[in-house]
Amino acid sequence: MGETVEMDDKGRITLPVDVRRIVGKSIFKVELADKETIILRVLENKSKLVEKVKDIRLTGDKKRIYVDAAAVKDYYGGGKY
Repeated sequence: MGETVEMDDKGRITLPVDVRRIVGKSIFKVELADKETIILRVLENKSKLVEKVKDIRLTGDKKRIYVDAAAVKDYYGGGKY
């Protein structure tokens, strides 16, 4: 997919409707790779991201709930750094 777009006098570039539909996002990070390459990276809406993180439920072995991590770190490759 490749379409030619122009920058207006205020420096705005409009993304083609096909690109907007495929991406489905409205927040981007603009990066300059070199003088001739601009990279747009889609960013997640932070409020939506917070909601996704809130919905994460961690599960584990209920028998280990009170095990001191320092006591077993050597069994799992842990160490002081």
